[in-house]
Amino acid sequence: MTTPLREASALETDGARVPMRLAIVLLLVLGVVGARAQTPLPDGLAASRDLRGPYRAALCARAALAAEDCGRSLLTFAGEAAAPRPAPAVPNEYRLLFVPGFLAACFPGIHSFSDVIEAARDEGFAAETLAVGGRNGVAANARLLAEQVDRLPADGRRLVFVGHSKGVADILEMLGSRPDIAARTQGVLSIAGAVNGSPLADTFRGFYASTVGVLPFRGCDRGEGDPVGDLTPAARKTWWASPQARSGVPVYSVVTMPDLGGLSPGMLLPYLRLARTEGRNDGMLLVRDQVAPGGTLLGVVDADHLRVAIPFPGAPFVLLFSAEPFPRAAMVLAAVDVMAAAAPQTAGLR
Repeated sequence: MTTPLREASALETDGARVPMRLAIVLLLVLGVVGARAQTPLPDGLAASRDLRGPYRAALCARAALAAEDCGRSLLTFAGEAAAPRPAPAVPNEYRLLFVPGFLAACFPGIHSFSDVIEAARDEGFAAETLAVGGRNGVAANARLLAEQVDRLPADGRRLVFVGHSKGVADILEMLGSRPDIAARTQGVLSIAGAVNGSPLADTFRGFYASTVGVLPFRGCDRGEGDPVGDLTPAARKTWWASPQARSGVPVYSVVTMPDLGGLSPGMLLPYLRLARTEGRNDGMLLVRDQVAPGGTLLGVVDADHLRVAIPFPGAPFVLLFSAEPFPRAAMVLAAVDVMAAAAPQTAGLR
């Protein structure tokens, strides 16, 4: 039987062979990616806006990412509509601001999105990490974020906030309390974002308070507030019903759903614990809890909660992290392209 890749290798036009890479990209954009295309979209991922098609086109066309890797990294589900590649974002029009997740700042050697920031700067974007307290609650980190944004140069660049895990909740809290910053914001990119909390927060809140919450860490103090309490599903549901949730800033989600064979070792036990509730999880969050109410779905990637945002840190974390590569830079920069093109149509959405 002829496979799509064999057909691609044989494509010719007036005797001129179509480049193999271009053919594969076209096939991926058209959704010819195997049996997964007919797998139903996981429960809870039906968003107010579905931009999986444009996101696939943007991601698979990036020069730094082999087309085959794009198809493996970005999962395909039924209902994804083929779309043309959006125009690339103009780098000097945007400032990318990255916010790490819970506890990331407490461990020297953990540098969330460091490879993405380097790649973004190489393309001409202004890009940097905003500092947060690793054990701070959402409100305390929102204040820290606002203070840092206030010190940014007034150069007219639109702000794109890229958050991982709890970092997304910190960003949303800040935007909800600072309409002046929200007005300058193109959108929030949620990477495995804890927008709707996690059942693990209910399970381990007391354990955290008596152990990790009080133990000394070289990279962070004990923090302010109740960070785990802020991530319970009930707390997040209450927040989404509050006036702060109506900032008008679009939220775009990249959802993580790893294959069990590629799971980071440190994610195995929490993955199994969450699997008692729902098998589709990334080791910290249920898949269905990663899309914001009123938000936009960009795609579902084959990565766990750690690997999607944190480059392999080496020793002493070899027993916690997977060393398997993942195209973080392409994932984020393709999302920025989609956000730049889609923002005029999503104005007013959360």
